[in-house]
Amino acid sequence: MTARSLADHRDAVAAALRPGQVLDVLLADAVGATLAEDLVAPADMPPAPVAERDGYAVMAADTALASADAPVALAVSHDVSFDVRAPRRHVRGAAARIPSGAAIPVGADAVVALADTDLGVARVAIGRPVEAGDGVRPAGFDARGGDVLVPAGTRLGPRQVAAAAALGRPRVRVRPVPRVVVIAVGDELIEPGASRPGGGVAEATTHMIAALVQEAGAKPYRVGAVPDDALQLRGALEDQLVRADMVITTGGLSDGPQDTVAEVLARLGTFEAVDLQLRPGRRHGLGMIDAGGREVPVIALPGSPAAAAMGFEAYVRRAVRVLCGHPNVERAPFQARSRKRWIASPGVVTGMPVIVDRDPGGLLSVTPLGAESLSLADLARADAVVWSGPEPQVVDVGDEVRCTVWGG
Repeated sequence: MTARSLADHRDAVAAALRPGQVLDVLLADAVGATLAEDLVAPADMPPAPVAERDGYAVMAADTALASADAPVALAVSHDVSFDVRAPRRHVRGAAARIPSGAAIPVGADAVVALADTDLGVARVAIGRPVEAGDGVRPAGFDARGGDVLVPAGTRLGPRQVAAAAALGRPRVRVRPVPRVVVIAVGDELIEPGASRPGGGVAEATTHMIAALVQEAGAKPYRVGAVPDDALQLRGALEDQLVRADMVITTGGLSDGPQDTVAEVLARLGTFEAVDLQLRPGRRHGLGMIDAGGREVPVIALPGSPAAAAMGFEAYVRRAVRVLCGHPNVERAPFQARSRKRWIASPGVVTGMPVIVDRDPGGLLSVTPLGAESLSLADLARADAVVWSGPEPQVVDVGDEVRCTVWGG
């Protein structure tokens, strides 16, 4: 058994985890992955002015006298085609029919909307004047050559995939979404909605952890509750290793004879149980499982939902973000003032869930929850966490505290 500060444990976890391998994948397979390269515009987009609507390309000066009562008639010189290598030169006093997205003829400076014309084929009557630039997207409107549209480290979603496609990229280099297996251990645990003679405890912790893993950017695979039995736990772990880049267990870490997590994990690789200077929650663990030629990191959390939640926020979320290859691994902090007094225990880092609101003056304020003991109701209500310690600290009403938003 090892006693360890939170800072040292974070370092140990960081040393055990590394970002996933960079792969070159099809665009359709990149959604959710982390971009491993900058997506850069090779040239101006669009390279030349284009029509932003269907209509007629004109010189704006030729429409200056147009009105609904006295439309201006212009000869239609040609239909603009996407198949032409370069735009034709525009003739003064003429109009060219043009579809949205097509290059503007050289010399034209505006596009008249179809609704403002009589849709003429040989000659077109224009019933409203336009100004230079109307209906035109200039060269470089979407991006200038050399612009970074999507920086490396971005989690790819629909908008980022669209940007890659607009650059003509059928494939991109990414760090794939890591797969995290989440296993609850405990004889007393049953699935929500299930029952058994003598009752049981509905397993809630790994439902929460799986959701937090997904919010952090990884793909969770939650396994149903496994009893405190060495053979069953080992079998469950070995079954899951084929799809695991990381394993998180909850529960089964105490010194009781029926708590088997440390024993089983040590036999599968290396494992160290840790008395962590973190409250709530004390017993944690870290190890590596031999998965037939590759090592899978395993993090063991307490079984209590409150303790597991604090452990995840304190160091596991950061580890998951590292595994994903995200550059921003910490939640952004903010400052607020306390509405109540509380005392942080000396010698440990304390995570205090809080409700966030605004005081009459409009300043952010927080109200602590579960100062003595953190309940499931407190977890559900909390908006953020205030971190303090390991130095002893007394937080008085009106004191400014440092918070992180509690997502997930």
